[in-house]
Amino acid sequence: MSWFHKQLQALGLISQLRSNALIKLGSEAIGRLAIFVLALLIAQQLGQDAFGVFSYGLALAFVVTQLADLGLQLLATREVAARGWAARPVVRLAFRIKLFLAVPVVVLLWLLVSNRPDNERFIFFCLGLALLAQTFLEFGVYIYRGQQNLRAEAWFLTLSRLLTAILGAGLLWLGGDLLAVAVAYLLAIGSVAISVCWRIWRTGWLSPDLEAETRPGVVSLLGQALPLGVAIFLSIGYTRLAVFLLEFQLGSADVADYSAAYRLVEPTQIVPAALLAAVFPAFTHALHHAPGRARRLGLRSSFLLAFLAVGLAIFFWFGAPFIIPLLYGAEFAAAVPVLQILGLSVIPAYINYSLTHFLIARGQQLYSSLFVALMLGIHLFVSWQLIPVLGAVGPAISVIVAESLLFVCCLLTLVFTRPGWQQKLVEA
Repeated sequence: MSWFHKQLQALGLISQLRSNALIKLGSEAIGRLAIFVLALLIAQQLGQDAFGVFSYGLALAFVVTQLADLGLQLLATREVAARGWAARPVVRLAFRIKLFLAVPVVVLLWLLVSNRPDNERFIFFCLGLALLAQTFLEFGVYIYRGQQNLRAEAWFLTLSRLLTAILGAGLLWLGGDLLAVAVAYLLAIGSVAISVCWRIWRTGWLSPDLEAETRPGVVSLLGQALPLGVAIFLSIGYTRLAVFLLEFQLGSADVADYSAAYRLVEPTQIVPAALLAAVFPAFTHALHHAPGRARRLGLRSSFLLAFLAVGLAIFFWFGAPFIIPLLYGAEFAAAVPVLQILGLSVIPAYINYSLTHFLIARGQQLYSSLFVALMLGIHLFVSWQLIPVLGAVGPAISVIVAESLLFVCCLLTLVFTRPGWQQKLVEA
């Protein structure tokens, strides 16, 4: 029995939740490793400048396309977890709103990239369309998450990443450039997203055959989803802010150094993602039916994540001088201290992953939005001041400051406030 499996048992999780967490962890590890290998191939075969352009294009696309979500997928997960099949009207309306939001997102993407050089414009636009398709893919698999069916979620997400990596690597091997990689992203993710949406339609989640009195109102749904969407959008902007500031203040070389380190730290988020994918639906359900169990799940999962984060921080601190040259080469030597400092940020970031999810489950998503906005503002200010002095190390230090602030705000809110249950979107 693995150490991680034993820790899940210590959480008091039932067999299904242990299985869900391990399935999610395994699938995320496989999928993210495949994408990481593709990123390494881009850096090694196309060079530092091309890697910087690619990282900037992904960051821009990732931020803009989240406007097509606005928290709808996480809200649908919460409703499905709490009320099961009775949440079907919420799911259908949320999906229709996503379709409506996709149109202005496509227009905004084109406007933002239209003034880029010809060789970058279509790269950025293809990456944008691919990540827009990713939001629909995630919407579909989050319905399965709400049902605690993480096998389906894991299958579709892993499939999309493996297809992206295989197709992208194949095109690079044939002599393709960044545009070829961007097209690989679009074809792979788009095809899997269509498959997922077709499947949830076939299983009845998007069925129009609903009584009029059971349909939620658009205003009511957006009123609950918007705080989630704002928090998610700001959080994504927060994770990509360093890339934008470095590109603006210094250039693509520093973007490449920061991105090289960040691409090593970011995949470790599979650990809290896997654990919370299993715990969040169970925690949400327990809050309504067994509050004592919810408290135990919250405390134990947070302590487990903190313990794992400390181990990772130690690994990155002492391993960075060997990992960066081995994976990227000598020209990325400036990324070594960036990786060491970003490794330390994992400690508060892991705990915040659980605390923000618990706020959402308690119906306090507005607090989460406010705290993430504050964190983004602090990160912007500190990074702007430190980048001219410390280069790519500056935003890494800023991440620690911002994550620590978020931890304090979330912890005080959970301890000193009551759950903010909001009016149900649809009566069961």
